[in-house]
Amino acid sequence: MAAPRVVAIDWSGRTGPTQRRALWLGDARDGELVGLESGRTRDEIVAFLIGEAERDSHLVVGLDFAFSLPAWYLRERGLSTRTLWSALAAEALTPAMRRAGLAAWMNLPEPPFWTTREGHALQAGRQPFRRTELETRSPGISPKSVFQLVGAGQVGRGSLYGMKALHRLAAAGFHVWPFAPAGFPLVVEIFPRALTGPVVKSSASARTDYLATQPMRPDLKALAAASDDAFDAAVSALAMARVAHGFAALPDAPDHRVEGKIWTPVANGPDRAGAQSGPWSVAAPDVSSRRMPACRPARSCDPSAAR
Repeated sequence: MAAPRVVAIDWSGRTGPTQRRALWLGDARDGELVGLESGRTRDEIVAFLIGEAERDSHLVVGLDFAFSLPAWYLRERGLSTRTLWSALAAEALTPAMRRAGLAAWMNLPEPPFWTTREGHALQAGRQPFRRTELETRSPGISPKSVFQLVGAGQVGRGSLYGMKALHRLAAAGFHVWPFAPAGFPLVVEIFPRALTGPVVKSSASARTDYLATQPMRPDLKALAAASDDAFDAAVSALAMARVAHGFAALPDAPDHRVEGKIWTPVANGPDRAGAQSGPWSVAAPDVSSRRMPACRPARSCDPSAAR
């Protein structure tokens, strides 16, 4: 069977017309990047993906946002992951969100979501990270908490909008892994920093040097080098495309069916990933004794690399 088509989306929590510039889509086939574009809103991207899957369901989509929240949050509120997505799609996760709407609510959220140092303190020591975020951590790779809705590199806003998108995609027949077994069309959560490695993505020259050896046309290399958003979409699509044959055998991850799991390619090389048994399993580090960093002023709390 031919390798599936791969689409990677560099997502964004921006609102209004600026989201058209921040949302990038990388399209890869047979291990090569064949398309890289922006210009769509989040709703338009979802509609595009649904339309593409209707034409050819042999499609894998990587989305750059958290697919769920820490299990304790869902458990305390009697939510499953699907009802979480549904509540966000209705912009009714909390009574205050129902009254204000999601966009306005994110500026003054209830704990454990926060935008200020005082709001962060109200987490009262609760674990702000999903298990997969702790498992993915390594030098230079530090996912942020979905509860954080402010500051450089925060992913909370984009993730809440993203879970609205997952509600639509699942309803349209997409298999959202690991909440559903692997099947096509397939959606996986990606973390671009885990796919690009330690390149300094804020540097145009560093992006250009990195892309020099990547399999894409010169015009796409120039486009990918122009911004870190475009770079993330392009490199993520290629990283997924290198192991595209293996997505059909993506293993179940029962321990992650509530919180989700960040997809990463096998560590011993893309050429062998498709032949591995359970090619995307990642050994979990011992996090039992880790202490969470102290929080200083809100915009400097939890300093870590952006996605």
